[in-house]
Amino acid sequence: MQNKERWNIFWTDEAYFHVHGHGNTRNCRIWAMENLSGHQPVPLHSEKVTVWCGFTASFIVGPSFFEEIGPVIFALNGVRYESLLSSYVIPALQQRACVRSTIFMQDGAPPHISNPVKRHLSMHFGNYRIISRHFLTNWSP
Repeated sequence: MQNKERWNIFWTDEAYFHVHGHGNTRNCRIWAMENLSGHQPVPLHSEKVTVWCGFTASFIVGPSFFEEIGPVIFALNGVRYESLLSSYVIPALQQRACVRSTIFMQDGAPPHISNPVKRHLSMHFGNYRIISRHFLTNWSP
């Protein structure tokens, strides 16, 4: 990869956050002046929001929010992710006239490698400008 191409990588990922203050410590670290190691009860199935964002060295696309409220789940899945790409992400990149020069990077989460998503990404970026699981260039572990 040439040095110029590194600036054209469109990094994408999502994380979920509990609405009632419980943190997902797998995705974040909390720095505080006081000791937060005390136990705080949290509901077994609390409301969550999933936040997706993409960025390059030049701009940010997003954030986009997917809510999860009680038993009704609006979390990110293959159908919603493909819809996000087709209705929001790709048009945002087209508006900046950078789709042909952008390398699309995502991890190998199941919604990211569903067949409709893979077809949609291949149609816009070709197989050589996608860094993801189940594509020619895997995301490094």
